[in-house]
Amino acid sequence: MPYWKRMGALLAAGWLLLPWTADATVPKATTTARPAVTAAPVGKRQAVAPAARPGLTKKPAVPAVGPYRAGKGTLAAPPGPIGLGNILARAGHVIRNKNFLLPAGYQRISIAGKAQATKNQAQQLLLGQTPVLNIGCSAGDIVDLYWEEAEREGIRPDLAFAQALVETGFFRFGGDVQPWQHNFCGLGTTGGGVRGAAFKTPREGVRAHIQHLVAYSRADKPRTEIIDPRFSYARAIRLQKGLVTRWSGLNMTWAMGREYAEKIFTVQQRMLLCEDKEPKDAWRDYSKQEKEYEKIYEDRQKHGWAAPKQARPAPRPGVRP
Repeated sequence: MPYWKRMGALLAAGWLLLPWTADATVPKATTTARPAVTAAPVGKRQAVAPAARPGLTKKPAVPAVGPYRAGKGTLAAPPGPIGLGNILARAGHVIRNKNFLLPAGYQRISIAGKAQATKNQAQQLLLGQTPVLNIGCSAGDIVDLYWEEAEREGIRPDLAFAQALVETGFFRFGGDVQPWQHNFCGLGTTGGGVRGAAFKTPREGVRAHIQHLVAYSRADKPRTEIIDPRFSYARAIRLQKGLVTRWSGLNMTWAMGREYAEKIFTVQQRMLLCEDKEPKDAWRDYSKQEKEYEKIYEDRQKHGWAAPKQARPAPRPGVRP
């Protein structure tokens, strides 16, 4: 067979075998099943976890704890640090900065009203700060007196008691007023050694405090005999300049401080965090101390300053009305 015929036959045979060889040598493309994707509900965005960076681990979150604790209660984490006097106002929440602990809307809370804290909580807070009192009566007695006298006049007992704790440093005193005076609200104190008013018993001291709040907040007289030596003058000033019906109005009136009411509310909020259970030493016997204080009072009364007279028409600058 000629050469060209032999080459043509070989090419023809290779052409016939070419499709079979291609099928055997070229792998077919394989498809893998894709995972089903569920559509997110209408109006909601599907959360996508961020890809973790190699070598980085996420630290566990550490809950922030506020500066005030009492009993079993703990407040939520505070907002960022806020300077003195910069008070936040967030409706429906307790307001707190690094200095104060305040209820929302505290600027509108009236001096008149019912207590929010209980007697047990008031006793818990007091004894937590001052385990041994120096006022001639027990924690249970002084709390009962504040609730009794304040409720009789329609004044909020828990806030009146909180005011006494602010004025006396939780009944530790330490200033010009001495414990035997039973002056729990700074009546007649001006600083510089001026001791102010004095009262024979704790009840009289509490009653004078509540009567002074009455003089500030309403036009009528108290329901009990007036023993507050500055009642008439304070009432005349308030009728002339306007009644103070809210605790926030005591700033720059009762005391020469722009954050006096904030201190009162901070103590009251701490009271609300205390356990509502009567403390162990709520009714400790202070009868011996009470008799000693009455003797001191009677002795000092002879010197003419333990029971001050009604205030003068024009008091010295700085004197509390």
